[in-house]
Amino acid sequence: MKFGLMLSEKGKNYFYIMHLSYNGRKREDLWRYAKENNLIGLDAPGIVKEDWVTARMRKSVTEKLGPLWVRQFEILCNEMHRGDIVITINGWDSLLGIAEIIGRQHSYNRELSISENFFDHIRQVEWIRKCDYANRLSLAKPLVGFNNTLSKVSPSSPRWSMLTNLDI
Repeated sequence: MKFGLMLSEKGKNYFYIMHLSYNGRKREDLWRYAKENNLIGLDAPGIVKEDWVTARMRKSVTEKLGPLWVRQFEILCNEMHRGDIVITINGWDSLLGIAEIIGRQHSYNRELSISENFFDHIRQVEWIRKCDYANRLSLAKPLVGFNNTLSKVSPSSPRWSMLTNLDI
């Protein structure tokens, strides 16, 4: 089945792309934890859940993080909803998994990042497809220039046609 057909059947005209890494490191370990625990996530030092709950806190956080990271946290914490679809990729060239958000809201678990098992801001997912790291699905063309951790893809994006044509 093509990924675009699955999106259509779910009534979605957008999806999200996510990298799982610490600055390009620990991809395999993070992927293993994500698929075994049905999670996606991100973090930044010193950013706690309350920072995204109150507008007062957000102003100080935006000054610390900068606009790119603020946007990524806004997506994970406020924009994503139950039923949204996320493609998890490895670098620019391969698919690790496809998930559906199942939790109502994001959670904060400081112990995950302290232990370096995973990120502290997390969303519960159900994996629709999950590859073994060694057997991840190669993309037809690399997503050159996708340097974000998390991004929304709509039909107007150049990545839309490439990724919706994936056989899942």
